[in-house]
Amino acid sequence: MRYLPGNAQHIGARHSQQDSFGFADPDDREFIAHGGFLAVVCDGMGGMEYGDAASRTAVRAFLDAYQRKTPAESIPDALERSVRDANSQVVGLAHSLGMSEGIGTTLIAVAMHGRSLYYISVGDSGIFLCSRGQVRMLNSPHIFANVLDAAVARGSLSREDADHHPERESLTSFIGAEKLEEIDRNVDPLPLEPGDTVLLASDGMFKTLNAQEIQASLQGPPEGWPEALVERTIGKKREYQDNVTVVSVTLASEEEDAALPRTVLLKPAAAAPPAAAPIPPPAWTPPPQAAPALEQAPAARGSRWLWPVVLILLALAAGAAGWWWYLGHHRSGALIDSQPVSDPSRRREAPAAPAPADKPDPNARPATGAARPGGASAPGDKK
Repeated sequence: MRYLPGNAQHIGARHSQQDSFGFADPDDREFIAHGGFLAVVCDGMGGMEYGDAASRTAVRAFLDAYQRKTPAESIPDALERSVRDANSQVVGLAHSLGMSEGIGTTLIAVAMHGRSLYYISVGDSGIFLCSRGQVRMLNSPHIFANVLDAAVARGSLSREDADHHPERESLTSFIGAEKLEEIDRNVDPLPLEPGDTVLLASDGMFKTLNAQEIQASLQGPPEGWPEALVERTIGKKREYQDNVTVVSVTLASEEEDAALPRTVLLKPAAAAPPAAAPIPPPAWTPPPQAAPALEQAPAARGSRWLWPVVLILLALAAGAAGWWWYLGHHRSGALIDSQPVSDPSRRREAPAAPAPADKPDPNARPATGAARPGGASAPGDKK
């Protein structure tokens, strides 16, 4: 099986980012075969100091501890062991910093193994399963509202008083507590279908968006859902908006699973053809009008030799005509004597050249010329 991760994060209106998240190594196929694919999100508690350090420490400690899982250890047991190891690390951090009030963070994590889902939760961050167009929250938040609602059920507290209690949203369990008691997890695996997506989100998202707004953001490829949810959350422009972190893990469908060995995963287009339809190769196709030119290509190649021959023949014909004209005009009347003339008194005018018979020109001036040594032409003569 293949798993498609996605994530997005925003600082909101806070001065620091106290959310942290992480994934297991997707290329460690040997470990995934018995441990599944792991994702974790921690939300540092803003009311306590060093919430950012607490969330980073918890994520790293949880991932490191889960990586030590052996094939003999069950996934639920490995998840709980990793949570307790992360808790010990955060408690140790608080002691090293000399924090009298301690520091803390929430923690949610999921492990997808084949078509099975396991989760674990401490605090009030949320785990949501998106399947067949439906979204439901899997974990129960550890907040004082649970105690108040139980009091309402017993009849010892009114509903109005419970709903308006100032400590209603206070945490009753978190990573960093000296004695960790409340842990929410499943021992029996939840079934998954190809295409199902699990969302892990800090409360900055789902305490800002209602169920309809969350559902409306789940459009297109699931890997893009975290970004859409974070953008919609920030778009509400709440004055005291908390940090927002959303992580997704999708169980790949058969079509996506077949394409995953490629290094780069391309998101499918909005109007992709059905899987059964053949996809044409990305090659250039010449326009229809170019086809006749391909059929005439042999003749076109022959014509490249014809034109130079024609030009050469025309040049030879023109040269022969000019030579014939030269001989006809100069040897018949332009040359007076075969010997050079040195005495000007012996020079005489050459007879005028006759005008063309078809177009006589009465105003034409007769051409004159004298013989030069070697047959050179005088000024005004044409060759």
